[in-house]
Amino acid sequence: MDMTRGAYRRIVALSVGLVWAAGLAGAAETGARPFTAGIVFEHLSRTVAWQGDTAASRVRANQVAFRAGLDLGRGLGLGLTAGLSLSGLGDLVFDGLPISLELGSTNLLGMVLGAEVEADLLDRGDIEIGVAGRFVSSFGLARTWNLEGFAVPGRASGKVNWMEASAGPRLTYRISSGFAPYLEAAVRWLRVDARMEETLEDLRGSEKKTVSGDIAFSFAVGGDVPLSERLTVRVKAGLAPFAGGVDGLASVGLAYAF
Repeated sequence: MDMTRGAYRRIVALSVGLVWAAGLAGAAETGARPFTAGIVFEHLSRTVAWQGDTAASRVRANQVAFRAGLDLGRGLGLGLTAGLSLSGLGDLVFDGLPISLELGSTNLLGMVLGAEVEADLLDRGDIEIGVAGRFVSSFGLARTWNLEGFAVPGRASGKVNWMEASAGPRLTYRISSGFAPYLEAAVRWLRVDARMEETLEDLRGSEKKTVSGDIAFSFAVGGDVPLSERLTVRVKAGLAPFAGGVDGLASVGLAYAF
């Protein structure tokens, strides 16, 4: 078992080294800086129908994460993010507990990890056509709080896990000043599971709510705004229409090129 783990670690280290070397070589050919690091804030809202429920509910998530990017050259870029998320479930009601519970504005903490890839498919001078894909997963951390207003002591504990995958085309216009605005369309797949436990003296109960795989389409505008040779602001805002309304997404980040 130890030999297997050692071999696995060596393979992973070799793969990372090869990807890094390819990035350095590709960036050297294009004159680009191969590595960036920074911080990013993101907001996501999705209106979903929970399994077994007829009423829709809005899932909200705010994320603050560190981001590392690697330019592999020839229009291919990779990115990794890691940080914290605050997830809210809106007016979702857990009615399978001893006392029905609605979280309302309560947010649940989680650890978020993400990976993304960007690739240029067609370059026509200032106009570039490419694709962008991303996978993000938030692992919930349990939160416990006391239940007020009852004759006997009570408490509740809950956490929420979610993951989202998105992919779609991107049209970028590169301006001589370095500003690169883009238009993007994407199909988005979301899975959520929320778990609640409740204790009210001798009464105990637990309930799980699930969104097994919600599909939505989003349209966004964004761009990279250079502040200096090494420092860049990355912004993005978009909409995800659904029957009866519109959800939103937004992000803003700061990247430093090494």
